[in-house]
Amino acid sequence: MMLLLNGCNGATDGATETGKTAEGKLTVKIGSWNDIGSGTAEENEFTTLNKGDVIYDTGFGVITIKSVDDHKVVLNVDGAMVEPNSDGTINLRKDPITKITLNAGESIRLASQTMDAGVHMEISFE
Repeated sequence: MMLLLNGCNGATDGATETGKTAEGKLTVKIGSWNDIGSGTAEENEFTTLNKGDVIYDTGFGVITIKSVDDHKVVLNVDGAMVEPNSDGTINLRKDPITKITLNAGESIRLASQTMDAGVHMEISFE
């Protein structure tokens, strides 16, 4: 359910340069669900963070590191992912998130914008 690739692009917008690594920890907690129940949750920690790294890649979308330094990570989201409503429901009409900026100590909850099966996740950066 997880694919991790290291990118080798040059740095822009505060991104790490090729061959350099930002310090920090990015944690991705992923759970799946369908119309008959929930699947087993999975947690992945990334401590080697580089521009271009893929932190999530499934049929529901791809999330990659756009830029990273010791204090902030910017993620690109390609797929139908939204922040769930406060009651846990999903707004199917909301525009999907395409970019996430997390400062050290912050986290975000995401859910796939689907009806019969999907994923929910929490991404945090320390």
